Formats: sequence, C-alpha cells, structure tokens
Amino acid sequence: MKRFFSLLALAAGLTLGACDNNIEPMKANTGTINKNPQVDHAARPEPAIAPQSQ
Repeated sequence: MKRFFSLLALAAGLTLGACDNNIEPMKANTGTINKNPQVDHAARPEPAIAPQSQ
C-alpha cells in the first residue's frame, strides 16, 4: 500500500510540474466573420475561345 501512495504522489508531482501558468488563455475570435470574402478575379484563368473559321 505504501508503494501505491508513492506512485500516486509521483504522478501528482509530475502532473503539477507539467502545468505552465504563464501561458495566456486562448480566446475565441470575436471579430466579425466575413462569409463573402473578396475574390481576385484577375487570378482566375480566362476561358478559352474557339477560333472562328473562315
């Protein structure tokens, strides 16, 4: 039983040692969400046009 408590104390110590309280908590992006972003139409390839036969 003494060994169990030793392992439990070791696990608790390692768990607390792994905690880092210096990191700021994550925050959700509360800005407005742009559901229709601007699209650069110049970046799209132009459609191919078949040459006119004479």
